[in-house]
Amino acid sequence: MLMLAALFLIVSIVTFSNDDIPVVEGRSFFSLFSSAFSSESPIKVHNSLGLFGAWIANYCITFSLGYPVIVFPLLILLWGSTILFRWNTVKLVVFTSYALIFSSLLSSLFGILPRVFLSLQLSSSWSGVVGAFLAEGFIKFLGNIGAFLITLTGLFITFVLAAKIDLFRAAQGMKSATVTSYGWMKEKLSKDDDEEEEETSFSEEDEEKEQEEKPKKKEPFFTIKQTEDVIAKNETDEDDEIEEDEKPVVPVIEITKSPEPPKVSSPPKKKEKKPLANVEIAQGISPDESLDYVLPSIDLLEPLKKQEEIDKNELEANAELVKSKLANFGVGIEKVTVTPGPVVTLYELTPAEDVKIARIVSLQDDLQLALSAKGIRIIAPIPGKNTVGVEIPNRNPSIVQLRSIVNSSRFQESKGKLSIAMGKTISGEIYVDDLAKMPHLLIAGATGSGKSVGVNTIIMSFLYRLYPHEVKFVIIDPKKIEMSLYAGLRHHYLAVSPDIDEEIITNSNNAVFVLKSLAAEMDARYDLLANAGVRNIVDYNDKFKTGKLTQPLETEVTGETIRHRRLPYIVVVIDELADLMLTAGRDVEPSIARLAQMARAVGIHLVLATQRPSVDVITGVIKANFPARIAYQVASKTDSRTILDANGAEQLIGQGDMLFLPGNTPKPARMQNAYVSTDEVERVTEYIASQPGYAEPYRLPSSFEKKQSGIGGNGNDTMNDELLVEAAHLVVTHQQGSVSLLQRRLSVGYARAGKLIDDLERIGVVGPHTGSKARDVLIETEAELSRILESWNIR
Repeated sequence: MLMLAALFLIVSIVTFSNDDIPVVEGRSFFSLFSSAFSSESPIKVHNSLGLFGAWIANYCITFSLGYPVIVFPLLILLWGSTILFRWNTVKLVVFTSYALIFSSLLSSLFGILPRVFLSLQLSSSWSGVVGAFLAEGFIKFLGNIGAFLITLTGLFITFVLAAKIDLFRAAQGMKSATVTSYGWMKEKLSKDDDEEEEETSFSEEDEEKEQEEKPKKKEPFFTIKQTEDVIAKNETDEDDEIEEDEKPVVPVIEITKSPEPPKVSSPPKKKEKKPLANVEIAQGISPDESLDYVLPSIDLLEPLKKQEEIDKNELEANAELVKSKLANFGVGIEKVTVTPGPVVTLYELTPAEDVKIARIVSLQDDLQLALSAKGIRIIAPIPGKNTVGVEIPNRNPSIVQLRSIVNSSRFQESKGKLSIAMGKTISGEIYVDDLAKMPHLLIAGATGSGKSVGVNTIIMSFLYRLYPHEVKFVIIDPKKIEMSLYAGLRHHYLAVSPDIDEEIITNSNNAVFVLKSLAAEMDARYDLLANAGVRNIVDYNDKFKTGKLTQPLETEVTGETIRHRRLPYIVVVIDELADLMLTAGRDVEPSIARLAQMARAVGIHLVLATQRPSVDVITGVIKANFPARIAYQVASKTDSRTILDANGAEQLIGQGDMLFLPGNTPKPARMQNAYVSTDEVERVTEYIASQPGYAEPYRLPSSFEKKQSGIGGNGNDTMNDELLVEAAHLVVTHQQGSVSLLQRRLSVGYARAGKLIDDLERIGVVGPHTGSKARDVLIETEAELSRILESWNIR
């Protein structure tokens, strides 16, 4: 309805005519309506919406801003689309403000122009009553010329701010475009003048000299020749070409050295503490100075083990075996470039000109049999190159330890806000990525493939880079044993929900509560960002440091007054998504999808891991919001396509061998995940727990409080049945949320029992209606029930 009304207004204003003013002016809507159905001759108007359109356009234009009033229905249409498609409203609020200012200034300008340019005759419809009033005020205060210049300047500034135009870059672009155009014209004219001279003076001697000046091809680095006499392939004229079968193809093996990353021997230094402005901090969140915290030392990790040197004989033998096996099937290879990695070696094959890539791909199983390898993967072709890649596991793989990545300059000097020590690429280079840019990560892999180690690597990367005031974790571990070591970080790095009493969430019902608390935290943060006039958490924290954010505000989430504070990043780690989707999928999936869609700007990022990457676990809604994905070894091609939208993960060899899809590239990259042992994790967490922590952990908003705020008052205005408490205890005791149970035990009718069940669903005791089955009971103990009833003020 809102969008329909906006369209009516737009059509009526666009088709407005001054000739219609005498017809509708001074007449009420009812008189026009009655005249339309009278027997008198019909009233003719020019508006496309008839008398109604002429009447509404006359009032909108004449008695407001004039023609610029069309901005209002356009904004209404935009807001209607935002509500319908659930777009981000924060940017729209800012744009609406600029649009209203722009339309008001434009209306004033139409009122000022006839005063400045006397020959210009504009009707009152251009500025309207409001525009004429503003123009009169500007002229009295600034004069004709001053009002014109100020209004014009205001219009320009508002347009630049609304369109987010970088004036400096625009000027640079115009300058470079002008210079380029001038240079092109000059070159074109010069070229035309020289063409006639070249046609007459060009001789065979010049042609020979030009051929001699052509740059020669660079010899490959570290080239190992397989025969004494290598026949180099040179480009010749067609007359000198020989038959294909008479010209032998001699492959050349080129071994590329893996770059060794620079090491930094000293442990991370403690950040300098800068004084903060006198700003009030919210309860439970401390400023930087309140915690004398030292980052973990690199010595808490295992010392680096001596790695075996790469066996060149093995690389040459594999290259020769690949070449000979392909030759047996009629596939000629001109050159093999070998790039050794810690676990897998990449063999880049340059096929002969007449070889189709599909023929090489079809021989994958034959190559795996000939090499006796655990699994090989063919990349056809390698993006950006004219080669085909064959990835073959090494017989003696090297372990990529987390210490080697954390202690590298690439990790320590990384500019990312949430840098992750991913591991090493297939060429042996250290790879570091930023979770804040991903902005969420989906991980899948079979049991024993290295998935849990990968999750530990992500958490340990943050613990070695970020202080407690910079990042918080919400860890959900349905398996109850994988993430239990991090429970000791409660007063340093963990964010907890007041609705539950677990540091590491292991219960599926508690997981539902904490995800809803995270959604409430996200909404509260958006209120803070909107009040501060910034777009993301980085700009907000920078503005907070300057001491400019001191005004408290009332949040829309709980209705409480909150104060500006430094916002830490929140990383939500779910170690087994499949179990959550099985037990509470209907409640978990919407919360995950909402956080994934909106939480990036406010610094909340998700890391989801599962060992069962099926379509009922990684649903389309979840998958669409997780562009960055990691696939460890999986059981089948179907699982690989589910997680990566491509085959390949089924050919991995396990033990941290993974394919990483950053989200901004079409094909995944293979790399070896950094290994961190349980003992190393335990040492680091014990070291952190031994340091003084915050008196209270970072507390998320209560999901129950959010529900109450949506009802009004104390939240139980409509839940006044005196049997509600007794019904709640019955349902929790019997773990059965059925209407028939309440009818029998409380001796009430069906309607009242059904109302009690609806009220219990409202406060979170039972789940939603599921057909003829009894509702799921979300509360297991009387203690949890008492806490819920107390939070709802139900006694």
